[in-house]
Amino acid sequence: MSLSDLNQRVTNAITLAEGLPKDSPRAWAAFREVSKLEEEIASLTSPQDLEGEIARLGVVAAALSARDLLRAIVLGKAYLAEGLAPEVAAKLQSLVDSAQQQVDALLEHEPTVEPARFTLTAA
Repeated sequence: MSLSDLNQRVTNAITLAEGLPKDSPRAWAAFREVSKLEEEIASLTSPQDLEGEIARLGVVAAALSARDLLRAIVLGKAYLAEGLAPEVAAKLQSLVDSAQQQVDALLEHEPTVEPARFTLTAA
């Protein structure tokens, strides 16, 4: 698929995602699609080009909107290692930090898991 086609598809996907009720499962799925399309654009563009910078920020921002926190963290850190412009890297780091804070908050409220001990016996 050409870059032009991907740009058109991501624009349509963003319009759809933003038109859905915020924090709904349908919106999360739509933003997940936006993130995947932005990732395709990022793979075709240089991190030093404006379009590449926008795509990389879009991947992580859309992943956050999709509540796909691990995707936001993993891809955000990968993109930070690509040598982005300082301003873009700062924005990307802020998005990664936000995702990490959300993960930490979720883990803080999870119940403690205790191992269950048992012995298997022959039937």
